[in-house]
Amino acid sequence: MKLNIGCGLEYKKGYVNVDAYDKTVADQMMSVTHLEFDNQSFSHVDCIQLLEHLGAAKSIYALSEIYRVLKQGGSFLLETPDLVSSFKSFIKGDENNRKMIMNWIYGLDMPGMSHKYGFPKELLERMLHEAGFIDIEIVQLKPKSIHPSLRATCKKGNSRVYQVISQFRKALVEEKQVNLEHQVEVIEKEVLIQDLVQLTLNAGTTLGERYLKTIVEASSICSPKIGRVFLDCISESELTTQDEIRDYVETLEKLDSMNFVNVLMHIFSELPIRPGEQSESYASVLKLGKQIVGKFIAKDQSAIDEITNTSKKIQNYGNNDFFSSVGLEIMSNKQLALGLKAFGLDQIDNATKFIHDAIRLNRDSITAFWNLARISILNQNTESALQYYSTVRNLLMLHHPKNYRSYMKNVDIERRSAEDGKGEVFSKPLFSY
Repeated sequence: MKLNIGCGLEYKKGYVNVDAYDKTVADQMMSVTHLEFDNQSFSHVDCIQLLEHLGAAKSIYALSEIYRVLKQGGSFLLETPDLVSSFKSFIKGDENNRKMIMNWIYGLDMPGMSHKYGFPKELLERMLHEAGFIDIEIVQLKPKSIHPSLRATCKKGNSRVYQVISQFRKALVEEKQVNLEHQVEVIEKEVLIQDLVQLTLNAGTTLGERYLKTIVEASSICSPKIGRVFLDCISESELTTQDEIRDYVETLEKLDSMNFVNVLMHIFSELPIRPGEQSESYASVLKLGKQIVGKFIAKDQSAIDEITNTSKKIQNYGNNDFFSSVGLEIMSNKQLALGLKAFGLDQIDNATKFIHDAIRLNRDSITAFWNLARISILNQNTESALQYYSTVRNLLMLHHPKNYRSYMKNVDIERRSAEDGKGEVFSKPLFSY
């Protein structure tokens, strides 16, 4: 049995033809990110000019779904616009050709017809490899035309690990642990998933005690929920058994019940504020989190009681269910936005509180420290303002060494105005620098 995904108006005899938008000739209506077929159902899959309609995040899950429904040794054919050749043709083309090439690159403003992402050859090859495909070959089709494409052909090998990972991704979507409409979230969680892939591949034919513990430690710190879903998936394979993972599942459920991600957020926010040491602070919490998980695995009851009691006393950091450096920055930016709104409304006390909360989550936020300098000027606290400007200077040097001097011109202007008692001119929030 063969599958033609995103068939549109092209019906292929001998295939199951599916489409998410157009039911004119489709046998079934469904999305490539949620194929309603059993594992290893098809000997071949076609996916012609579809991937570019999905975006970066959904494409990862689309390739995973295709891998899941392919039989071992099954073949996969994919075509997508060739961005590099398209841009070359655009540069050389006349006005009419450029219009047509723009449609080829960006798609049409119709449901299911707009293009959300592009895939250069090296990116497409890497994504296919990370999904588990083998024997990958990518060739150019009509590279000098107004519709240049890349054609990728590959096969599904006999890796049990990648089959488990494809089932794991599907389970994450079904259990709403991944929101495919939120690209940043998907890419953020993909880092953990790729770590789990490598750990499982390194383990060989079976997952021993050491690898199971490492997998649980890695997933628990980021998301106990995701760790539990992963263990459920590998227990259904021959990589391990329910008996071998029972204690680890119990550990993950305990950590999840006390909102361990929230505990780690709290621990991070309570660390001493040392501007420029966001990465070091994050690494220290990861290390501590790993130690805590180890004590849970060892059934250290005193440690379990301590963390359980701590989890009941701390504030809730919103709906965040994933601990990561990106997540901390996103939460910090939201607090900063609230602070700048309050600043703009002359609610200085609220602004100060929100901005300090932002800094607790991101010690390297240049915009936050810069606005605290301006607020200090409004509060006629010149000494504090100068200290914040000094922090801004150091952070600019750390994060923008090439553009440091151009940024510092504005900082120096404000600093000198503060020293001269004329800083009130900078009494508005700074949104970007």
